Amino acid sequence: MRYRYIWILLVILFSTGQLSAQLPYVETAVTMRDGKEIATDIYHNGGIAAKPVILVQTPYNKRLYRVSLNLPKTVFPLDTSAYHYVFADWRGFYGSKDAAAGTYDRGLDGYDLVEWIAAQPWCNGKVGTYGGSALGMIQFQTASHHPPHLVCAMPMIIDYRTDYNDYYYGGVLRREHVESLSGLGFVTVGIITSQPVENAVWDIIREQNDYPDEIAVPLLMVSGWYDHYPTDVLRAFHDLRERSDVNVRSQHKLIMGPWLHSTVDHENQGEMTYPESANVAKEAALQFFAYHLLGAKNGWPLQPVLRYYQMGDNTWQTADSWPDVASAEQSWYLHDDGSLTPAAPAASEQSRTFSYDPRDPSPSHGGARFNPFDNTVDPGPIDIRTLVEQRDDVLLYTSAELTQAVRVQGGMQVDLHVQSDRTDTDFSVRLCDVQPDGRSIILTDGIIRARFREGTDKEILLTPGETVGVTITLQEMAHTFLPGHRIRLIIGSADYPRFDINLNDGGELYTDGDTLVATNSIMHALSTPSRLLLETASPVSSASGIAQPTELRIKAIAPQPWTGNSPLTIVCSGRELLSGGEVRIYDLLGRVRQRIAVPPSNGNVTLQWNGLNADGTPASAGIYLLQLHTRSSSRSRQILRLSAH
Repeated sequence: MRYRYIWILLVILFSTGQLSAQLPYVETAVTMRDGKEIATDIYHNGGIAAKPVILVQTPYNKRLYRVSLNLPKTVFPLDTSAYHYVFADWRGFYGSKDAAAGTYDRGLDGYDLVEWIAAQPWCNGKVGTYGGSALGMIQFQTASHHPPHLVCAMPMIIDYRTDYNDYYYGGVLRREHVESLSGLGFVTVGIITSQPVENAVWDIIREQNDYPDEIAVPLLMVSGWYDHYPTDVLRAFHDLRERSDVNVRSQHKLIMGPWLHSTVDHENQGEMTYPESANVAKEAALQFFAYHLLGAKNGWPLQPVLRYYQMGDNTWQTADSWPDVASAEQSWYLHDDGSLTPAAPAASEQSRTFSYDPRDPSPSHGGARFNPFDNTVDPGPIDIRTLVEQRDDVLLYTSAELTQAVRVQGGMQVDLHVQSDRTDTDFSVRLCDVQPDGRSIILTDGIIRARFREGTDKEILLTPGETVGVTITLQEMAHTFLPGHRIRLIIGSADYPRFDINLNDGGELYTDGDTLVATNSIMHALSTPSRLLLETASPVSSASGIAQPTELRIKAIAPQPWTGNSPLTIVCSGRELLSGGEVRIYDLLGRVRQRIAVPPSNGNVTLQWNGLNADGTPASAGIYLLQLHTRSSSRSRQILRLSAH
């Protein structure tokens, strides 16, 4: 069973350097169907009035929430005025350590917890679930057992299916990831490396964990382009929209932001800042739960099926289906002078060669790395010139400065023709956006083990000196390479410790053996071309200029959270405002509390709300929905009011 780890709570605790007042809670134990007890904390806000309940099941110690729920920058949808919360330690972990029971299906514990909660006098019979990574996986497992009182679920940075590619990339062990999973108590490295080929064992595991048809509650899924598995989340969401219970499949929604695994809802990722990406998941969560658990008429069904952040342009876009977003493909060919162009290579172009020494592998830096046990790991979109590009064991291929935007909106792959003087070796790639100031910002990376070039279900060793083709599939992404920027592809044979190192000896995998230096070559001639293939918004020959953010937008709401000591500032923009509009402020029951006229404008409009209802009384503390309306469209954002005066 796969549980992709999450350490968000620890990151929040130690990065903010502050703790908040602890909410009142009750600690108890809930007996499961097998007689084992699951440790839980119940947050009731000092009262026991019957309310909907949001359940969080965690392997990372429920006690962390006792000091983290009120911290700033948390994505957690806290609203104790509307909900009670229950946090449960997984069986076998922390407070539930004594409940360990081998390969027990923890989804059954989820079922038992949901139904126990629904039977309590402080629950009104409606339960939702929430959490990311491992906390998201168990939501899928819980929902698959159909607890009658489960109404909705919000699994983040995770999909439900377990397969070979969760632990191997192109046949290469995802070493840093698997070792982290081992350190967190989910798997052992030995178990994973005992099955290095995608055989019948992996087929059975995948089939047993591919169950979108068992999901019968509406889901809100969230992930990020710098997360471990964005492609898998997109695939899972598509399958859920096609195969889950017919009564809910149209209600599932997905948000894909410019986020890392542990920094969902943060604008700052690595060295880059992505405007309007803060608090997006949190605001969506509050609207999602209010609609399904409170019955609020807050416009949630009108939210788009898919919201995705187009990095580079730094705008939010919408779609009904991710596979339908890309409309073209672009091929960028590698040339023997180190250039990367849309033009096919000449027949006479020569190969380029580099040496790969497993004792001194090219280091991993930036990208989708995440290691909860090493605070020196620097993940995300960062400049990798010094640590990676200046080494002599990599080849760089760089485009000229772009005169037109290249909008990637889908899959990417690198098709290489290669040679090696060894019977096995690896080929790694890293894709970078070179900024006008020269920084080479990594976007994503990938690797393939040459013996798996014809599929990870069979091993075919190389014949030294023979030219063969290999394909490295990269994670899907929405990113715009802007005019003035350059596209760069870095090719080598290692990316360690993110991926395992190849000893180059052609021997049995993941056993001790000889360490050999490999001389590897990339071919460029017309008969053996190498290229970067991108799914894009338009063909390379007709790429248009940069899209301007002309659609209707609520650009900013400040301050958030809002105490009411000063007016709330609301900034709106969009061509639709040429005829003016109106801002309406709703409470969670869908009642209009205030209306603010928006004057006609062809630019930004700044409005203010003084915190008063239409009848002149102060709006009470709580969550409000702000909707910007024009003749042709509308946009929504959440407001958190902390106090009323």
